[in-house]
Amino acid sequence: MATINKKNETVVAPFFKNGVTLQFFNVSFESTVAAKLDTDYTNYSGAAARSPVAVALEAIAQAVTIEVLGTVGNNGTGAGQDLRFAVAAPGGAYPSQTYDGTNSETLAQHLEDLVQAGGTVQGVNLANSLVTAYTL
Repeated sequence: MATINKKNETVVAPFFKNGVTLQFFNVSFESTVAAKLDTDYTNYSGAAARSPVAVALEAIAQAVTIEVLGTVGNNGTGAGQDLRFAVAAPGGAYPSQTYDGTNSETLAQHLEDLVQAGGTVQGVNLANSLVTAYTL
């Protein structure tokens, strides 16, 4: 029986997605967002009632495809302040380039710019958020 071998197949458990490299990032919010995963019209009105996590993820999704999403936790900043996620990176990790059209920057820096433009939602100022790349 004929067998087809994938030339560049690599398995990195448990983060293997056939044919696509996963590149990992962490969003660190200025304060805990663990209880701010949905809209809160009780304490906020209008756009300020939106979840800071949802706003950050929507901003990130403007530039990349989110493939894996972790839970809000403590990945170094503080309890309930960090959110890890992985994005599809077809052809390998995203290089530094002019994502904004002017300055060469890493993808983490570009995603950080997008998140920071989200304003203040549920009392969390996204301008103080940080996006960093990490490896497993």
